[in-house]
Amino acid sequence: MRRLASDTLIYGLGSVANQAVAFLLLPLYTRYLTPADYGTLALIGAAGSVLGLVAALGIHSGLTRVYFLYDTPEDRDAVVTTGLAFGIVTSTLTALSLLVFSDVLAPLLLDVPDSIRYVRLAIVLYSLTALGMIGLSILQIHQRARAYITCTLAGLLTSISLTIYMVAVAGRGVIGVLEGQLAGMIVQLVLSLLLSLPRLSPRIGQRSLREMLAFCVPLLPTNLAAWVLGLADRYALKEYGSFANVGLYSLGYRFGSIFETLFMRPFSLAWPPYVFSILDQPGHREICARVLEYYTVLGGTLVLAVGLLGDEVIRVIATASFFEAGKVIYWIGLGFLLRGSTFITVTGIHVRQKTHYSSYAYGVGMVINLALLLLLVPRFGMMGAAFAVVITYATVSLALWAIAQRIYPMPYRLGRVGALLGMLTGLYLLGIFLAPEPVWLRVPFKLGCLAAFPGLLLVGRFFTPDELAKARALALQWLPGRRPA
Repeated sequence: MRRLASDTLIYGLGSVANQAVAFLLLPLYTRYLTPADYGTLALIGAAGSVLGLVAALGIHSGLTRVYFLYDTPEDRDAVVTTGLAFGIVTSTLTALSLLVFSDVLAPLLLDVPDSIRYVRLAIVLYSLTALGMIGLSILQIHQRARAYITCTLAGLLTSISLTIYMVAVAGRGVIGVLEGQLAGMIVQLVLSLLLSLPRLSPRIGQRSLREMLAFCVPLLPTNLAAWVLGLADRYALKEYGSFANVGLYSLGYRFGSIFETLFMRPFSLAWPPYVFSILDQPGHREICARVLEYYTVLGGTLVLAVGLLGDEVIRVIATASFFEAGKVIYWIGLGFLLRGSTFITVTGIHVRQKTHYSSYAYGVGMVINLALLLLLVPRFGMMGAAFAVVITYATVSLALWAIAQRIYPMPYRLGRVGALLGMLTGLYLLGIFLAPEPVWLRVPFKLGCLAAFPGLLLVGRFFTPDELAKARALALQWLPGRRPA
């Protein structure tokens, strides 16, 4: 599991860099763009994310799985070439088809001047994004995390530099932002493909293509359902509340999503190639079960920290009218923690390549989410929306676990995971409701609640003696004067 932890940390650098760029560009956007321009960019991004998912039929996910079904380097290289060639053809055809009808699509998507120019640029940008996913997936399956982060950072630096110039100097507004993003994506794509050239083969495998499509196409409804789950709460708050509720919730949601940026997204990139590479090992099922527990411990610690201290940060950076946003941070983070657990509980389904079952689980989750929003948001506002997120992703994760256990059983200890979640939530409620009012007492009290979590793990004997011995040896190695000469 050391390689999994190392790759997760490296992928985390790219995720953090992406989020940092988003924050760094906010002052630029708010100074040189109007609120209407910023709203236009948000709508383009929402529609574009769907195009990025479907332009190449999500072939990158099939490539990640099918690659490990073959044993020889020649066959594996042929799988990579086949997936890339299919992605190039389908993304190109999708882009050309949409460009032909862009004058019809533009007024339907954006009721603003220059909408046709925006839509055409977005079509090219997000079709290339679909190809970019394939290029990065090739680096992932070869477990070249450092090359992955190099491509990502090169694209980000290009994007941010050109965006600043186009918006602040050239005054090109929304077009300038899209042009900057397009340049960054081109740099990332070209670099990833150049780094992958040595592993490409002149062979195209029809069998491997069928296997990739059989894996990835059933995932499309799942990905689209997940996309809906990420937007429905904001629309419900707007419908049953006010734009102020949406603003408070969005601020709390951004803080809650810190867990996604720092932990969940990097883990989701490192996990598939790792787990598929150990399927031949006799103890791989027990490894998966233990990873779920460690994921809950490490990710839960981060969620607890952000939930307890996030509202303190809001009190520093925002006015009193935004303080209520802190109430939803922990629950949004917990929702992301449960959502991230699905990457592990779904493993058996992916091993057996029965990905259509994922669509059933997410379809049920989407229905439950909409029902909960209709029931909870009118009564409890943004807290109802946050609770709906938690319940929905708990349901989806349990559904995937139940399905996967029938086709590829894993010795997951759900009672143990539930106890960990209970401890985290208990410590959070303790830190919120019993914290003294003066800030100089409140913050240390919350830090004490956070520090109590590893203590409870030790008392509850979560760690095995072997794990404690390895941790002790590692700690001694890093102590001053203890390193070997």
